[in-house]
Amino acid sequence: MTQAFLRAMAQAAPKDLRFDLRDINEEAVHTAVGLFGDERATGSRLDLFDGAELHAAASGAAFVVNGAGPFHLTAEPVRRAAIAARADYFDIDDDVESAADALAISDLAEAAGSALFVGCGASPGLTNVLALDLVRRLDEVASIDVAWCVGDEGPVELGRSVIAHTLHMGAGDYVGWRDGGPVSRRSFATTRRLPLPGLKRQPFYECAHPEPVMLGSSFPEARDVTCWGTLHPSPLNGVLRGVAEAERAGRIDTEGAIDFLRAAIAGRPTDRRAEKLAIDGVKRQIRAGEISRADYWLFVLNALLKRQYPTRAATAALVRGTKEGEPIELLRYIDSTPPDSPLKQMEIATGCAEAAFFLEALEGAAKGRRGCLFPERWVDPTTFYRRLDSCLPPGAGDWLGPILARTPPGGPRRGSEDSASGWRRFSDEAPPEATPPSRSDEEP
Repeated sequence: MTQAFLRAMAQAAPKDLRFDLRDINEEAVHTAVGLFGDERATGSRLDLFDGAELHAAASGAAFVVNGAGPFHLTAEPVRRAAIAARADYFDIDDDVESAADALAISDLAEAAGSALFVGCGASPGLTNVLALDLVRRLDEVASIDVAWCVGDEGPVELGRSVIAHTLHMGAGDYVGWRDGGPVSRRSFATTRRLPLPGLKRQPFYECAHPEPVMLGSSFPEARDVTCWGTLHPSPLNGVLRGVAEAERAGRIDTEGAIDFLRAAIAGRPTDRRAEKLAIDGVKRQIRAGEISRADYWLFVLNALLKRQYPTRAATAALVRGTKEGEPIELLRYIDSTPPDSPLKQMEIATGCAEAAFFLEALEGAAKGRRGCLFPERWVDPTTFYRRLDSCLPPGAGDWLGPILARTPPGGPRRGSEDSASGWRRFSDEAPPEATPPSRSDEEP
């Protein structure tokens, strides 16, 4: 994700902006500096868990940008170094604990004159902006749901920090938002379907992500806030949950679990003992009715043949509330259905969103603001959509989906199998500048 962010910065950042790039891996630093092709970027090695070294690196910076996960381990020391340097701080934090910690040190940052731009990626980040866009269109908000899907991108060598975050999310309890306040919830224990293009049969799982804490604290009138996540194809969710629950129970150590998931995603041979844990998770999906036996055997066949699924991806928000006294549910999503859409790739979707947020922060969208700033607290959706459009590579097409609306069906709100029916295009007399941007793929 950080590589995609830096590629966008090399193209779009002001020419007088200088980048001092640091990483514990010197080869990665060298590669990152080379993305700029000029003297704007320099780099050197940094161990961010070496306090003195970290504070020295932050000294004199206007912005400290943290792209090193998992954030429940890395965010706190880097934020405090930025505050000590009286610099602004920026990250793509996607862990619940560290997002809550940002709120806890907001007053400290404000006293130092520092802004903490937290969770500025795709999810969280773009999900928050979509939610804000919909909340603003209602008279009252009752609940907010955001969703993400990561698809099969073929054999990919993911970093250990990415896998560590995924493992951290795949099982156990987390702080969610119910009945107007924080509450303990179980990750990957609840499922529902969502009316998203190409994903209407896909089970989405309530997951340990920071949006409930972020959006709940920003919109305290919302009784419920939930983040729904999924991996495509569907059996991958069982693989993740099986391994994550085994890691939590001590049946496999953390490093072994990370090694297994990395190898599986990269298409390399995997540990047989860990494979059994993964299969146990998929069998649980079958018993729960989340997938069929046909889904399972197709998954096994494709794995044996090393055949890739069509890549599916999603970023969306759904908001329930009232407008003019009538109950209503609104939906908006990022459309990545075109075959060559770069938004199918997690790295590009997150990195380009990060670049758009950073440029907005840099050029004054939050001028004079201090303390903890989740995206919905400082971003204007229409302005952000246009900024993101300028950061995307060719091929994204008309990526911003329409706003859809329906009268909420009766019965339980969550897990409704009626989630795909009754939707229509929504119109609320929005001003011309609030219309979705149109993108020409022939533009440079």
